[in-house]
Amino acid sequence: MTTVQLSSDKEKTEVSNKVNLDILTAFEIYKDAVFSVDADLRFWQSFLKLSIDEYKNKGSRPDEVFSAIFLAYNINPSTNAGLLKTHEKVLSIKNLDLDKHSQDFFAWVTNLSILKTYNALEVFLLQAIHLRYFPNQKNPIEGKKAVEQINREIKAYLTTQNINSDTKNNRHIIEFLKQQSMDITSFLKLPIRIDLTTNWESFFELISILRNVIAHQGTIVSADTHNEIKSKAKDIFQRHFALPKDDNDYMKLHPLADQFLNFTSLYNDFAVNTVKLMYNENDLTMFKMT
Repeated sequence: MTTVQLSSDKEKTEVSNKVNLDILTAFEIYKDAVFSVDADLRFWQSFLKLSIDEYKNKGSRPDEVFSAIFLAYNINPSTNAGLLKTHEKVLSIKNLDLDKHSQDFFAWVTNLSILKTYNALEVFLLQAIHLRYFPNQKNPIEGKKAVEQINREIKAYLTTQNINSDTKNNRHIIEFLKQQSMDITSFLKLPIRIDLTTNWESFFELISILRNVIAHQGTIVSADTHNEIKSKAKDIFQRHFALPKDDNDYMKLHPLADQFLNFTSLYNDFAVNTVKLMYNENDLTMFKMT
């Protein structure tokens, strides 16, 4: 009997060690993705500003630095041939406008970084849920079908608990995690910063909304979406984003460069603390963070 028990304990230890290694790997995938985004934004924003300042200070320069036009071929469907057509409007970047164009450039690059960071966070959470609660399913990192299966498992569980399995803005993930741990529930109610009222659950709702705005709405923020944002996370949104109108009078999502770099750190706080609590840990040593 003793030998059998030792064998069982050994097997449990091996399984536990593998899970720990797998969650560490999932964390490394997340970390590498978001850290490279953050480092790139910080470096290139600083380097571009220095380059523009140096360019301006090098004596006489032409008023116009760059120009471009929109063009496309008018293709005949019968002959697959056609003439090149151009739009009358010309984009002209002048010396005096370099700073503004630099800000606009980083606005859309930063929007893309939001998309990449959110996707990394979503995959990390789903991997952690897979390893902790549904180990017999495939790892979500393997592809779309594996992700869909984990989401089905989450929704099926919520249904058995008579809880709404609404997938809008990935709310089902948050509802599932709240059912697994009182500590997670408590954490999600905490304000993300002491000078803000937005809590972690509303923060996740906000970044899910932003992901949809960028991926599916071309960074256009409708009045309904704006109202939804204000009802969920008005203070944190106003601190890090503006909504200037474009030439067609649509509100566009515009990250505020100086403040935005602090916004990305909130993803990391949310990610590691949520997963830490999923595994009943008190600190971040499971991620080799000291």
